[in-house]
Amino acid sequence: MSAKYGVNIELYNGSNNPYKINNERPIAIIGDDDKLAQGLHLYSDILEALKQVGKGSIKDTLEDLKATGLHSQIVLSVFKKQEDQDDESDENETQNNKFCTNAIDELKKCEATLGVKPKFFLAVGYNDNGVHEKLKQIAAYLRGVYAIELNEQSEDQINLKLQTYSTKTAIITYQKVIRVDKAVRPASAFIIALYAKTMSETEYGFSQSFSNRVIDGIIGIQDKVELIQGENCQADRLRDKGVTLIIANDGLRAWGGETCNDDLFGSIHTYVIFYTAIDTIFKAQARAIDKRMRDVLKNVVDSLEAFYLRLQNNNVVVGFEITIPKELNSNETISEGIVYIRHNVQEMPLIKRIVNRIYRVTDYSQKLIQEL
Repeated sequence: MSAKYGVNIELYNGSNNPYKINNERPIAIIGDDDKLAQGLHLYSDILEALKQVGKGSIKDTLEDLKATGLHSQIVLSVFKKQEDQDDESDENETQNNKFCTNAIDELKKCEATLGVKPKFFLAVGYNDNGVHEKLKQIAAYLRGVYAIELNEQSEDQINLKLQTYSTKTAIITYQKVIRVDKAVRPASAFIIALYAKTMSETEYGFSQSFSNRVIDGIIGIQDKVELIQGENCQADRLRDKGVTLIIANDGLRAWGGETCNDDLFGSIHTYVIFYTAIDTIFKAQARAIDKRMRDVLKNVVDSLEAFYLRLQNNNVVVGFEITIPKELNSNETISEGIVYIRHNVQEMPLIKRIVNRIYRVTDYSQKLIQEL
């Protein structure tokens, strides 16, 4: 209680949470294991997780990540695989895919249960359409990147399959690769590991693409696809459809990163930049809720401008403008405590194509005479 007479001092915190980019991007693996209890498990790194798991698709995926040399937190969403006498029966496959979709749904509780929020999602070996749709939902819910595998092999079959897909942050693969220990494995985990490594290199690594980078942990490609520079080749055609490939071009490299049949953006890279900004803004502005508007609104806008200026100075965005448009903020909305802030932001584009136009001319022939 304040004193009745004399000087009183009252201390308030009028600032918002700092706009701190969260670079912790755990990888969630959804799959079967014959040792761990069903549910969610968190491990500080891949090696620790490998010590705890038994046989199953989770262990196989962890071995893929281990081969890449990645260091990352690992979240496991475990289910028990149904295995009857006929292990390859359609009934078993249907039931296990159902178990897998339920395990994906469990990840919605991950932050409340384990205190972490996965940003990459893998369900290697479970290629059912229902599983793919659940991965899409959890990635949208947690604003992350996921990988799916196609069973189709030919370009015509892949094109037909992709007509039923619409994805924003899916890394779509179909190739099998040869791991350093000679095991033949799907490509998806290796590309997710590459993306996770790329993001973790710097504070602003989320603005980098995984494409055209050498992939660690593999020594060969079983399903080869050729990239021919300057030609309409299979690698470019599939990439344009949203498929990410592994090509042999001065090393084994990822080649892709485009979205599939998405009306909003054409690149996963764009989504990752804006998803990261959205996560940062959500956390930073949370403290402003239920505070008096005059006390915090200017600070909210000033902090936003400082955040985007950091992004601009680090080549994440080209430019930005923050405004509070009068046409959106009427007397009614303001009196109800609702404020609309408009963000005009352009992300730094990636070079997709370099066009060299070479002209043969005869303008320099006189130089031969001058030399004589």
